[in-house]
Order: sequence, then structure tokens, then C-alpha cells
Amino acid sequence: MRLDSAARFAAVALMWGSSYFWIKIVFGGLNSAQFSFFRILVGAVAMLGILALGRERLPRGAGVWARLVLIAFLANALPVLLVELVDDAVGADADMVSVFNASVPLCVVLLCLAARRADRVPARVAAGLVVGFAGVLVLYAPWGAEWLSAGAAVNAAAAVAYAWSMLLMEKLMGAEEGGGRAMTPLVLATTQAVIGVGWAGINMPNGGFDSTPHFSASIIGALLVLGILNTGLVYMCFAWLIREEGAAKASGVLYAVPVVLTLGMVLLEDHVLGTREILGMAVIVAGLILTRLPQRTAPAGRTRSADRATPAAKSPAAVR
Repeated sequence: MRLDSAARFAAVALMWGSSYFWIKIVFGGLNSAQFSFFRILVGAVAMLGILALGRERLPRGAGVWARLVLIAFLANALPVLLVELVDDAVGADADMVSVFNASVPLCVVLLCLAARRADRVPARVAAGLVVGFAGVLVLYAPWGAEWLSAGAAVNAAAAVAYAWSMLLMEKLMGAEEGGGRAMTPLVLATTQAVIGVGWAGINMPNGGFDSTPHFSASIIGALLVLGILNTGLVYMCFAWLIREEGAAKASGVLYAVPVVLTLGMVLLEDHVLGTREILGMAVIVAGLILTRLPQRTAPAGRTRSADRATPAAKSPAAVR
């Protein structure tokens, strides 16, 4: 793995894995709807400023914006909408929800197979994702969850939607000769934050005005971290991984999130690790190593599977 890719992978895993602890601070003064709105607003303002400093522009054309709105809808608005429509979705078993969140990489693989694009998922990457998911099952052991329930169906649909959004991101960042838009990671992250402000604003009447938000130094600091880093810069790093490595391989970072979260609970909440949790994290790490091992170089004159799997990497522009 190249050093720059490793740094992006680590940044995404650490930030997304630690989000739980920052969110706990914010919820000391804001409710869920208020948090969603202020977080994305901070992220959008920050990313627009960075975009201006980088002398890049927001994309033009209704077609491009329609695809960007679809990505934001699949990754952000649809999961919230489904939870609101299904009464027991919020009360779904936490371990089951975590398993569905970790199933996104497998959903990416299945969507590629359904689209008859198996060439975009090298066998080694697919094997590593399966191993990583097995580790997640061991870590959370959700054997007693109600899998045949509306809550489970909602979380499964959200996982598929998020996986689809990643494939759309990969397409937007692909080379123009391949039908992509060669969109940079900075532009993609900025547009998603801007659109996210609209989605969060629409959701504000759903509880956002029920109480007065309270801001303290710690809450403002947590909002800045979650908005500027989580919603903006780290999301850009994630998009960069998708452009360079393809959606399937990049999605493996979602397996690192529960590992970071669990270790964070040990350091910050005095959580005592059990044997099963240690084993689960070890299996997850083994799966991640398998997905990220360097691929063999194909003989000259033959098409490289890595190039077929990540056509966006040929784009001269950076993604997201």
C-alpha cells in the first residue's frame, strides 16, 4: 500500500471510528435534528472556503447536479427517511445495526456482480471483504437479534443505498473517456456537504424546533471536529480512496471503524475486552490486510485486472 493511501485510510478509520465520542459531547446541548443541521452546515462552510482557496469551482450542468443529489439522497436522506417511516427501526438491536453498517462492502460487491461488472472486484479483495465481515460478526455476535423485522429490513435497505452511492461516486470521479466526469475529491466532498445542508434543513421541522440548542465550548469544539473533519476533509479522503482503489476496496475502511470504536471504548470508557472481541478484531484486521496486499504485476501486453477494477485511477484529476 502506498504511503499516501495508507494515510487516507487511517484518517478515515480514526475519524469515523471516534465519531461516537464526539457525538456524545454534542448531544449534551443539541438534539438529533439540530446536530445533523449544524454539523453539515459547519462542514459546508469549511469546504466552500477550502474550494475557494484551491481555486476550484462547483460543477455546472443539471445532469451532474442530479447525480450529486442522488448520491446525497442515497447516503444521507434515504436512511433517515426509512427510519422515520418504520416505527421499530430506531429500536433495532444495536449489534444488528452495526452488522448492517459493516455489510456495505459486501453490498458493493453484490451490486457490481448484479451489474455484471465482476472485473471491478478482484478476487483477493472480495475474499478479504468476506473475511472482514466474518470478523464483524464475531465482534458483535448479533445471534439473538430479530433479523426478520421491519427494523432489519430498513437497515438492510440503507446499507444497499450507501453501497450504491459509492459506486456512483466512483463513476463521477472516473475518466471522461470512460463516461465519468473526472470530478476531484475536493469538489465532490464540497457538493455533498452543500446538498447535505438542504437535506438537513428539510428535516429540521422533525424535532429541530422542539427545544432550544445550548452551545458550550466543548459542544462547539465537537461540532467543529465533526463538521470540518468528519463531514468535510475526511469524507474527501474517503472519496480519494474510492477514486484510486475502486469502491469495493475503499469500502473496506468501514471494517476498521468498529475496531477503532471498540479500542476507543477501552481507552475512554474503561471497557474491558473479552476474548470474543479480541478474536473478532483480529479477524477484521486479517481481512483488511488481505484486501490491501499489493497486487501482482501482470505480464506485458496483457490487461491488468487492477486497471479494470479501478478505471478512475487513470483520471488526471483528483476525486472528491
